[in-house]
Amino acid sequence: MDPEVGALFLLRRSGLIEPEASLDGVSDTVIDLAFELVRELGGLPLALDQAGAYMEEAPYSLPRYLQLYRKERLALLNRRGGIIEDHPEPVATTWSISFDEMKRINPAAADLLRLCAFLDPDSIPEELFQEGAALGPALSRVAADILALNQAIEALWKYSLVRRHADSQMLSLHRLVQVVLRETMDQETQRTWVERTILVIHQAFPAHIEPGCWDTCQRLLPQAQTCSFLSEQWNVVLPEAAQMLNQAAYYLREQARYAEAESFYRQALALREQILGADHLDTAHSAYNLARLYFDQGRYEEAEPLYQRALSIRERAFGLEHHAVAQCLNSLALLYWFWGKYEQSEPLYQRALPMYEQLLGPEHPGTAHCINNLALLYGTQGKYEEAERLHKQVLSIRGKVLPPEHPDTAQSLQNLACLYVAQGDPAKYTEAEQLLLRSLSIREQVLGPEHPQTAKSLHNLALLYEAQGRYAEAEPLYQRTLTIREQKLGRENPKTLAAVENYASLLRKMHRDDETAHLQTRVKAIEASP
Repeated sequence: MDPEVGALFLLRRSGLIEPEASLDGVSDTVIDLAFELVRELGGLPLALDQAGAYMEEAPYSLPRYLQLYRKERLALLNRRGGIIEDHPEPVATTWSISFDEMKRINPAAADLLRLCAFLDPDSIPEELFQEGAALGPALSRVAADILALNQAIEALWKYSLVRRHADSQMLSLHRLVQVVLRETMDQETQRTWVERTILVIHQAFPAHIEPGCWDTCQRLLPQAQTCSFLSEQWNVVLPEAAQMLNQAAYYLREQARYAEAESFYRQALALREQILGADHLDTAHSAYNLARLYFDQGRYEEAEPLYQRALSIRERAFGLEHHAVAQCLNSLALLYWFWGKYEQSEPLYQRALPMYEQLLGPEHPGTAHCINNLALLYGTQGKYEEAERLHKQVLSIRGKVLPPEHPDTAQSLQNLACLYVAQGDPAKYTEAEQLLLRSLSIREQVLGPEHPQTAKSLHNLALLYEAQGRYAEAEPLYQRTLTIREQKLGRENPKTLAAVENYASLLRKMHRDDETAHLQTRVKAIEASP
């Protein structure tokens, strides 16, 4: 039943409203609670009938029943209540009979269902069942044979225990099937399947996050969120869980889903500290990744100690000359450049770049990244010729080693264009515009129209149009930039505030003083807030 029909049925069955009444006269509070219970019971009519019968006979109010159900799910699902001739058995018994029969005729199918009991029930990719030893002995043997695996899935489908979605190669099952399966296991068995579930998700999630595997990451993301929940709920301390959470967080960061990424990164860091210790290299990697996330959001004070921590661990482990050390130096230098601490930035680049060139080679992507960041610093210092030479060098390297439509290439196009704009030479504006348009096109295509990096291209193009006096073309770009940054970064983020101030500057030039004053008031209010 959909939520509205289910809520009406539940309220009538429980006697909370008359048998012919509608929801029109029911308070919003009661309706919300009814919707919540319908969601908990997955809209299953038999389960709603059982719940209504219990509330009528006890009698029990909706909030009290909801609270009791969350503590005593299996006991309530085992209690039929009332006198129902056409379906006397309760929910738990109905599915338990099917499951017992499944264990008898196809033990591997029963194990497959046990695994599904701990996964996200709405979108279970079939490729999860091809992950070898992590599945357990019975299921792993079947997983190696696609025909046997199909037979197991078909057996579950015939007994209405799962649904198979052939177009997406996904399975789904009812939440109450999960409840009955989980809560009829003892604690030791539950923990075994929790650990297997985490290992299976870890093995399926891509080890290297690149644009080409983003669809796979998105497909597996609900299961990654399940892994996070299970790890915390059961206090499962596995290095595989930390690795999977780290990779999922990396994907979420690439998608500018920063709040979700932060939760995963912090959980991965805590697991690695607990399993491996505070000074382990994997712990340093988690600290480094969390720092990058904070850097993306303009949270420089939070990013700095994490970068320094990762750098310290890597220097102790590898010595002063190692590409992992160079990576930390490069990132910390870029942080200081964004922070306006130029005197702290340049010495770090001077340490990092020779390491990259010597250890990875002059045309390695890591080397190109360091050269790119040094060029940004030179541009800020007014060393335009040197900065231009370095930006073109980076563009050349990335053109050789990366696909043509890569986000790093978009970054190089943007940076060279911004250098031309910064020089204030109108003769270079046409070339800058072409570079920015190409950068914007790549980012919209690869990252999407609502990504913060897309907003950065929009913002820089708006700045160029403003410098050329093309105010009518600049304004919608500032508006798009502001909308994206408010949604993805927040109204108080430094990058959002920079967009507000630049938009206000444009409005001032257009003599729209009331709108300018409104934006300036907004900035001052945010800056004055604690």
